[in-house]
Amino acid sequence: MSRLPNVTIQVLRFEAGAHLADSSGFALLSFERDEPPLGYIETLAGELFLESSRDLARLSAAYDNLRRLAMSPTESIRFIKELSKHGT
Repeated sequence: MSRLPNVTIQVLRFEAGAHLADSSGFALLSFERDEPPLGYIETLAGELFLESSRDLARLSAAYDNLRRLAMSPTESIRFIKELSKHGT
């Protein structure tokens, strides 16, 4: 999967500490054509779809935070390969 041009894999280790998205999963969706972006959050109460620029900015900031805390794509692939060698 990591060889696909539209796939980036980054491992976020527990050692990275607390981050802005530790309570739920989310996605930032962008579409072709003139459709506006959309935010999606999974919660215990159900799913939320977000459209406001303020909400999308918050999700974007959380995503940027996760990318900064995570291992680089190269380090992540190396880490995954090393784990698979050890069967862990």
